[in-house]
Amino acid sequence: MGDSHSGSSDEVARNPIAPQGMGSVGEEAASNVVGGGSGTGPLGSAATPAASTPAATNSGLSGSKRSRRTSWVWNHFTIVKNFKDEQGIDIGQRAVCHYCDTHYKCLSNNGVGPHGRHLQKYHADKIGNASDSNFVYSKEKMRHGLALYVAAAEQPFTFGDDIRFEHFVQNCLNPSFAKVSRNSIRSDTKKGHSEVKKDLISKLATVGAIGFTSDMWSGINNRGYICVTAHYIDSSWTLQKKIIAFRLVEFPHDAEQIFESIMSVFRDFEVNKVYSITFDNHSANTATLPLFIRNLTTPYFGELLHLRCVCHVINLVVQDGLTHIAPQISKIRNAVLFIATSPSRQQEFDKICTSLYNLKPKNMNSDVQNRWNSTYLMLKSCRKYSDAISGYVNQRYRPCRGSPLTQADWEIGFEFMKFLKVFYAATVGCSGVRYPTSCIVLHHLFNISVNFRRHREHPNFAHACIDMEGKFRKYYEEMPPIFMLAAVMDPRMKLQGVSLLLRTIGTNLGITTLPSSAYVYDLLTTMYAKYDSKFRSNAACTAAPLTSSTSTNDEFWDFVSSNLGSNTVTSRIELDKYLDLESVDENDRRDFDVLAWWKNNEVKYPVLSIMARDLLTPPVSTVASESAFSAGKRVLDERRSRLAPDILDCLICLKDWEDARLGIQKRSAKDEFRGYFVDSDIDSD
Repeated sequence: MGDSHSGSSDEVARNPIAPQGMGSVGEEAASNVVGGGSGTGPLGSAATPAASTPAATNSGLSGSKRSRRTSWVWNHFTIVKNFKDEQGIDIGQRAVCHYCDTHYKCLSNNGVGPHGRHLQKYHADKIGNASDSNFVYSKEKMRHGLALYVAAAEQPFTFGDDIRFEHFVQNCLNPSFAKVSRNSIRSDTKKGHSEVKKDLISKLATVGAIGFTSDMWSGINNRGYICVTAHYIDSSWTLQKKIIAFRLVEFPHDAEQIFESIMSVFRDFEVNKVYSITFDNHSANTATLPLFIRNLTTPYFGELLHLRCVCHVINLVVQDGLTHIAPQISKIRNAVLFIATSPSRQQEFDKICTSLYNLKPKNMNSDVQNRWNSTYLMLKSCRKYSDAISGYVNQRYRPCRGSPLTQADWEIGFEFMKFLKVFYAATVGCSGVRYPTSCIVLHHLFNISVNFRRHREHPNFAHACIDMEGKFRKYYEEMPPIFMLAAVMDPRMKLQGVSLLLRTIGTNLGITTLPSSAYVYDLLTTMYAKYDSKFRSNAACTAAPLTSSTSTNDEFWDFVSSNLGSNTVTSRIELDKYLDLESVDENDRRDFDVLAWWKNNEVKYPVLSIMARDLLTPPVSTVASESAFSAGKRVLDERRSRLAPDILDCLICLKDWEDARLGIQKRSAKDEFRGYFVDSDIDSD
């Protein structure tokens, strides 16, 4: 048979983390070969006591040079000296698996890689998952790790002081463990925060552009906190997001106070290169911009410094439209709440769904009036259940002062849900934190403009579209330069694609002030000249791919593919070479990794890749802060409402840094922004 289960050394990845086996299992299995006078080996081959040796004591070396086998795999293999294969041929000394017929070479110079990979692939349930046998318990390391866990898992400082936790660790993990008091964990957490902070300061000093987001939050203690998040692309072309501050801000929360709070964070982290700051629409945030421009060295005279949160603008646009179908939405909302707010009614509704409508029981998403995204999700959750909801509610409750919930109400609600789908997709796409968003804004604005064009003649949406388009034009008649420049750095788009989008958006919405292709090209060449003069002499970068959030059925790329051509390289400078290169293949446009493309081509474009890295860095949404606010609500709860501001800052930041280290940061704010637009001060009209 040879080595069954494909005993090659390529079965699984090399150098696996070696789990310790259970000695009793190995001893019991080995006794089948070693213990009996005329027993048979696992393959049924004859093996006498003299021909078989416990693996842990046999060296597998000829002569007198012998040593103890120490690898964990020998708890699960037995050495058979004169092993016979299926044809009865003696093939020499082999290591035979306790659990199957697989056998391997066992000379010391052969290594045990194949043995370990075989066990991990076919007998994982037998080998357990204990750590490496070289592990040495360290109290100092334990306390450091416990402090990081308490912060990252949002546990109280008393977690390590619990006698039940001590009993569990001592009896199941390590008998040397002793309880750690709450004060010690508190101190260790601050120490851990300080250590990681030093590393982060060093990291921020070595990266290129850094884009910041900032937002305000009110805790259960009625005090205001500011969250500052840093976004940057590291040397491996991975977009990183790090919360660097979650700090108390004293009243009044005016421009001067917000400015000084953010500047104190910059000074604390030794930040001297601020590429952009993304705010929501609060008037106090906008009023801080002149202060930042006067006190910071900003690129291009501050023209790229301020980004208005795209998701907040979308919210303002949709809110204007919701007012036109308020009666229908109100009736549906009241009907859903009538069912969801009573356990007995929910139970009765579930029975009706099963018995009368052949539907699975379902809890509908309830709506919050001033959160348009929750309205969309509520309507989406009611699909297929509209008849059941109407039948149940109309018999027991009249949603609108005696007016029944009708099929016409549902038709208008579901039509509006389809209309809102584009806005929802844009909000989800632009709220991503692990892929560039500055280059995809034009993509979503194009989709929104097409949505307006298609629905403005619909009798139910005509008035809504008028108001929504008006709000849209207010914010995007003057297109922010960063959206155009970053889109050019997307190889799927380049200058030709950006010009096409600007023309089409202008046509769809009657906007005549959008920039021309020549204007965008002038911006590019001016910016490139500055980069070329600064980096040409020592242009050398190293560059980890992440994928932009685009829907596979998005008609945007169909539109682009049918309208963009390709050119050949004719120019000398990097920018013109890049713009003239053949576009990305049509089949690759939908699922395309912008950062991976630049990583693979930075040698070809040593200066332009630096410019692309900077333009792709700024986030276009402050929704990333919502994850910090969600954590803040859990940490600063009723039991910990008196938590000191510096400790809260430490816990929130350390949690984010640990999540980033473990790779479990949220890639998108899809869940977080469900409650994002509750603030009453987001519109500064």
